Amino acid sequence: MLYHSSSMPEYQWKLTIVERNLLLANWRKLMPEAQERMLHEAEELMRDLSLSDRQGLFTSLETLFYHTEEDLQQMIQQILNSQLSQNRTQRECLALG
Repeated sequence: MLYHSSSMPEYQWKLTIVERNLLLANWRKLMPEAQERMLHEAEELMRDLSLSDRQGLFTSLETLFYHTEEDLQQMIQQILNSQLSQNRTQRECLALG
């Protein structure tokens, strides 16, 4: 887990760290274990973020997809598919309401 010492809300400092590490230039410098950890953190964050923050993280993951090893591509694809499914369900619920 990532740790912080500021007064920012927990999700905000995690998002800042994850977004920074998902930038391609920074991503390439991370060890494979750290890359995997960032994907786990991104997946956890997606559950609690606002739509605009989720979209930004989604875009970062899409960009990374073609610049990662196959096993990490699978993790990214699972996260993206989960978000697409969740967004579709939310739109359907809004249409029914």
